Amino acid sequence: MLDLRQISTFNRFMCWLLLSCTLITLLPARLFSGAFGLWLNDYRLLFILGMVASAAYFFSHAAIMLFQYVFYRKQRLMQQKLLKELLDYLDANERAVLREFVIQRKSVIKLPVTEPAVKNLLEQGILTYAFGEPGETGLNAIKPLMISIAARPLLTFKVLGLNPASMTEEQKNMIMNTRPKFAYKQLDRH
Repeated sequence: MLDLRQISTFNRFMCWLLLSCTLITLLPARLFSGAFGLWLNDYRLLFILGMVASAAYFFSHAAIMLFQYVFYRKQRLMQQKLLKELLDYLDANERAVLREFVIQRKSVIKLPVTEPAVKNLLEQGILTYAFGEPGETGLNAIKPLMISIAARPLLTFKVLGLNPASMTEEQKNMIMNTRPKFAYKQLDRH
């Protein structure tokens, strides 16, 4: 529901100006008689100018909102295209880090942010900090990370090098053997 308190006073004034000037301009002159009718006739040009000015104000706001919508949509599509290209060129270590989310079946995993593969994924926007960016970063900082919302729909089993339906035991063992070293340490803690 629209809350009228959120509308600025100036916008309310411009809306009132548009409505009143439009009504006075478009209504037939014969409806107004006497001194008021003569006064309206003398100042009709001012009402027309008020209607044009307030309409131009609202059209300019609509044009700005349309431009912002188109700009942000184009920016989001470009970002998604860039992420897709980045995901197509992941190296084996980066794929192994991303596979950990599938293997451990968790949406948040504590990873060492100084590890080169993790650092690259963070810089590329594929991974993000789970609970907001931390204030301090130590030399061997282990932080909770998650896959960014923009990258989630683009991460498929094919991108990760997984095919759970038709994987042989040898392929599964190979994937388990190529897991990052820190993943084994993390599993030992549980």
